[in-house]
Amino acid sequence: MKLIWLKPYLVVAFLLLLTADASALGFALLPKDEKPNGLLFGGVTIVALFIAIAVHELGHLLTGLAQGFRFELFIVGLLGIKREDGRIKVYFNKDLGMMGGVAATMPVQQSAENRKKFARLVIAGPLASLFFGVAGILIAIYCSQGLARGFWTVAGACSLALVLATTLPTKTGIFFTDSARYQRLISKGKAGAIEEAMLAMMAQYTVDNSAKNIDIEHARLLQTDDEKFMRFWGYYYEYYYYKDNLLIAEAAEAKEKLVAEKSSVSNQIWKALKIDDNVTTAG
Repeated sequence: MKLIWLKPYLVVAFLLLLTADASALGFALLPKDEKPNGLLFGGVTIVALFIAIAVHELGHLLTGLAQGFRFELFIVGLLGIKREDGRIKVYFNKDLGMMGGVAATMPVQQSAENRKKFARLVIAGPLASLFFGVAGILIAIYCSQGLARGFWTVAGACSLALVLATTLPTKTGIFFTDSARYQRLISKGKAGAIEEAMLAMMAQYTVDNSAKNIDIEHARLLQTDDEKFMRFWGYYYEYYYYKDNLLIAEAAEAKEKLVAEKSSVSNQIWKALKIDDNVTTAG
């Protein structure tokens, strides 16, 4: 029995446990005569958690924008902001698996520096969390009282917990942790070559608004990755390369491979790519 469907709920469960632990810690640290209403403090804790997540994702986002990448997606909790049809759209995020935060920017030109830039973008999230976490704890100790002290304690603790969670060399659901992605990006082996191929296709697609001129060998290289999520993008770019070049027979064959990989991404990603609008099954 596959447990892929459980992953979004595990992310939410982790966030709830993190919130509860941070709330209990912050409440316990308050002096007896400064303890606020427990329900009010619980609400403050939730706000502090999502501010901590927002700071982490903004670290990624702003670093990407500062390096000339194009904004694509920003999600924190129920708040979603995305680029759609050339416009920025604010929407209500219903994907549980993305409530833990997502930020995406896209390279807009081919450059040998794109891999280094993306590596900086990836590591910027944990660094932003580290600085915010330390600052939050210091503010809680020296500058605040009562509810404000509790808020900064929780915000600082959650930020430091995010540093730990995102620097583990593993994955969270279908996504790499920041540390795992950074290691791939700076790798001089196959993983690094795959990351560079991915960035090259992303940049070419952004320049042309089409996959017509991507290097098809880059797509095939992605298809050899050990990770299903990366293989999916290899099949995605292969399909659109053939489709945009009007190679009907090849596109039909690539389509079947792509649809077979649908379970490798969330429903929200699949819908955002509008693959169903372009793909029809053979029959």
